[in-house]
Amino acid sequence: MQDETDEEVVVVSYEQLGELYDAEVVDQDGHKVGRLDQVYLDNGTGEPAWITVRTGLLGGRKIFCPVANAVVEDRQVRVPYPVEMLKGAPEIACDGHLNEDEEEELYDYYAVEEGPAPSA
Repeated sequence: MQDETDEEVVVVSYEQLGELYDAEVVDQDGHKVGRLDQVYLDNGTGEPAWITVRTGLLGGRKIFCPVANAVVEDRQVRVPYPVEMLKGAPEIACDGHLNEDEEEELYDYYAVEEGPAPSA
């Protein structure tokens, strides 16, 4: 797959993300957002759909972020959103599964097309 800069965009796999637990997550400009916490899979495809990012000290807050168009570089996960947008994401409990309302709220916030419901 090619993006507008003619660089190849590689879909991040579950295995890659699983190996990156606690890796640094950075925004589109390379600013630190937090640490990778959990990976939520799409129920239909089994592919990663969302990640949670731990921010702040001593657990802080956990933020849901879409995995679509994320890139793994040097043990970092770069997501295609500005840090301000990520930190302004809706407060949703990370309890192992997103219900339909939570999922819709996240899709709306990130302007991501809806798909099958993801689960942890």
